[in-house]
Amino acid sequence: MSILELSAAQLGQKIGSGELNSADVTAFFIERVEKHNLDVNAVIDTRFDKALTEAKLADEKRAGGTIDGPLHGVPMTIKDAFEVVGLTCDVGYPAFAGMVSQTDAVAVQRLKAAGAIIIGKTNTPLLCADLQTYNDLHGTTNNPYNPAHTPGGSSGGSAAALAAGFTPLEFGSDIGGSIRTPANFCGLFGHKPTYGIIPARGHVPPVHGAMSESALSVVGPLARSVEDVMLAFDLTAGLAAPQAAGLQLALPDARATKPKGLRVGLWPSDAYCPVDDEIAAGITRAAKTLEEQGATIVDARPDFTLAEHHEVYLMNLAPIIASGFPATEIENLAKAVENAAPDDKSANIIQARGALLAHREWLVWHEMKVRLGAKWTALFENIDVLLAPATPTPAMPHMQDKAFNDREITVNGAQQPYSDNVVWAGLASLCGLPATAVPLGKHSSGLPIGMQIIGPAYGDKTTMATARMLEEAGFAFVRPEAYS
Repeated sequence: MSILELSAAQLGQKIGSGELNSADVTAFFIERVEKHNLDVNAVIDTRFDKALTEAKLADEKRAGGTIDGPLHGVPMTIKDAFEVVGLTCDVGYPAFAGMVSQTDAVAVQRLKAAGAIIIGKTNTPLLCADLQTYNDLHGTTNNPYNPAHTPGGSSGGSAAALAAGFTPLEFGSDIGGSIRTPANFCGLFGHKPTYGIIPARGHVPPVHGAMSESALSVVGPLARSVEDVMLAFDLTAGLAAPQAAGLQLALPDARATKPKGLRVGLWPSDAYCPVDDEIAAGITRAAKTLEEQGATIVDARPDFTLAEHHEVYLMNLAPIIASGFPATEIENLAKAVENAAPDDKSANIIQARGALLAHREWLVWHEMKVRLGAKWTALFENIDVLLAPATPTPAMPHMQDKAFNDREITVNGAQQPYSDNVVWAGLASLCGLPATAVPLGKHSSGLPIGMQIIGPAYGDKTTMATARMLEEAGFAFVRPEAYS
């Protein structure tokens, strides 16, 4: 197998055994970036010379009998939102332009400790706040399967870099599908972990050097194989100080490692947020594949509607997103709410109401979130995983000429609000549930499609194990022809 075809885990094994040199592998991926990045625009800052020096040092250490870890000498890129010493971390925000990180994010520290070599940063939307990846500082990132379409966001540069073969491994973040959406738009695997089990300290936003972590937001891996997702998850999961002084993370084993005995729930579409027919059919096909191999499809849904869940999600999400809004934007939201009918449940108005919540009102919505979490717990007494869409459509064409709230997507020939892109992602985000993104093949448009596997809180190993079952059954990454 060529370097391009090897997983990050395989590269680490071969470099560790001396079968490959880190210097050669690192040079290979640097050459891929230099050759193709102009077309994709995924990598926005680099440290090639330092990476090559570190690769040579990794080879010397290996020759001397020292291996740092399973990623010893493996080069990788990482989402610009993570602080990496010596690189920019501006997340497309002009006020942050030119800032160079002086410390590493916790996840970066752990990847480096396992031997990884960071070769560059990948693009994000402005402040990681869109499902497309573009900004005024670094421009637009294109989908490697069709440059007229977005790779998704906010980890869009991460997904594009992986699919184009610029890196064997990536690490992203997710508050509204920002790992799962790019994974699905680029035919990749990705994992949104249970909230809080991989430290997000050193992620921007909120701000550089922040000690607190954003509610709802998590960080996790993207990769071309489940093996690499599992490896990066294992290397980065675990509490950090001060919690680590008195607590340890002890996740339960996967409820099933083979389809036999696995109980599968299915939610392929919903009238509240319609899903492309080919995606819904792909989710059903994945469930049937598991059933043919011994799994049981259980007719079970949570004890709430998608509309009810989404309103609570937005009312918890909106205050987080609005925390950095200027006063003029808050004034505009207040006017929108004032002019809206009391029973207006459109996504834009719900978000505006959420952005204006007083803390005493937010506490009520937080209680609603906790109650929905109890209903999720009850559901997972009857099933082990729930298969659901991550997004309503394949990757969208670039759309930057309209404001977020004025955009629309096309679902089965009908126009739907652009904000529908976060409805299905919110299923796992609101109550901090784990969700693993899995590719389902290609849409008739030629673009990849995928889904998410949602599991019970702290059931990360179960959702990843189910993803591995599907990968072994043929639901796997297929490299875009232009980057083979």
